[in-house]
Amino acid sequence: MSSKKISQKKLEKEELFDLIVQNFPVGLVILDANEIILEFNPAAERITGFKKEEVIGKNYREVMPGLPCQLKNVRKQIVEQKDKIFVHLEGTITHKDGHEIPVRYTAAPLVKGSELKGAIAIFRDVTKEKQLEQHRRVLISMFAHDLKGPLAIASGLLLRLRQGKAGNLNEKQIQYLDTIIREIGKVDKYIRSFLDIVRMEAGQISLSKELCDMHSLISELLTDIELKAKQKNITIKMEIPEDLPLVYVDKEQLQRVFFNLLDNAIKYSPDNSLIVISCKDIGESILCIVEDSGPGIAEEDLPYIFDPFYRANYSESVEGTGIGLAIVKTIIEAHGGRVWVKNKMPPEHGAIFSFTIPKAGSEKITTKPSSAKRNR
Repeated sequence: MSSKKISQKKLEKEELFDLIVQNFPVGLVILDANEIILEFNPAAERITGFKKEEVIGKNYREVMPGLPCQLKNVRKQIVEQKDKIFVHLEGTITHKDGHEIPVRYTAAPLVKGSELKGAIAIFRDVTKEKQLEQHRRVLISMFAHDLKGPLAIASGLLLRLRQGKAGNLNEKQIQYLDTIIREIGKVDKYIRSFLDIVRMEAGQISLSKELCDMHSLISELLTDIELKAKQKNITIKMEIPEDLPLVYVDKEQLQRVFFNLLDNAIKYSPDNSLIVISCKDIGESILCIVEDSGPGIAEEDLPYIFDPFYRANYSESVEGTGIGLAIVKTIIEAHGGRVWVKNKMPPEHGAIFSFTIPKAGSEKITTKPSSAKRNR
C-alpha cells in the first residue's frame, strides 16, 4: 500500500474516532499515564457543567475526583502480569456549580503490551433513575405496610373463631379455618420479607455485627433445616476448615442467608440426594458455597434469579414467591460481599450458589467471638 493511501486511511480513522467521541451518548473521559485529561466529550460536558477547553490538560482529580481512575495500583498489576482491571460502580461526581450528581461508571486502564498508556472512563447521570427508585421504594413500603393492618385484624378474628369464641364448630369448619389461618400466615411472612428488602436497600436496617465462627454459625442453623431435609431423605454435608478465619457479620442475618439458600436447595433437590455447604479463605474474603442436586437453572433465568418476585419457569410446581434469593443478595451486599450462581458442569446436575463475606479486619473489635467453640 502506498504512503498516500496509508495517510488517507489514518485520516479516515482519526475522523471516525472524533465522530464517535462527539456522538457517544454517555460521558467519555480519556487520560494519559499521568492521569491528565486528553479527551472530554460533549456528553461529559453536559453532565459535569465543565467545557472541554476548561479540563483538557488538567489532572482528572481536579475536575472529577469521584471517578476511580487511579493508575498507581494499575502499574503494579501490570508488572505482576495480573488481569486488566475493569471497574463497574455507582458513585457521585461534583458538578461545576457544586452539587453532587449520582452516576454509574465503567473505568479501565489502556495498556499496550506491558506498558500503561492511560485510562478510559465512561459514565452517565442516573439522577432520574435514583429518584424513580426512591419513589418506588416508598410506594411499595407504604403498600406493604398498609396490608399488615387488615391482615392482623383478619387473622385475630379467625383465631377467635377457631377457638370457639363465636360458638361451636364442626370438623369441616375447623379444617377450613385452619387452612385460611395458615395461608394468611404465609402472606404475612411474604409481606415482612419484602419490607425487609425495601428497608435494606434504603439503608434503613442496620447490621448488628459481631465476630463469628462460620462452622458454629452454620451448625446452629442445621439443627432446624435438617428436619426439613429428612422429609426427602436429603443429606446436608459441611466442608469447613477448622482454621477458617473469623468473620465480622450480623449473625442472625447471615444465618438467614444460609437458611434461604438451603431451603431453596431442599425444595429443588430430588429425594435421597446430597447438598454440600463449603467455606474457604480466599484472601480478604471468605467464599461460601451451597451446592444442590436439583435441575439447575436455565441460562435465560440466571441473570434475574436474585430479582424480587422472579421465579424461573421450572419452579411453578414448587411453593414460593421469589423473595428468598432477593433477600440473600440484599444481606450479602449490605455486608460488602457479592453473590452469584452457576450450574454444575454436565453430566452433573444442580446449581451452585456462591457468595463472599469480608473477613474480620485488623481493626480493634471488642465484641467476643460468637459461638467461638466449634461443634465437631
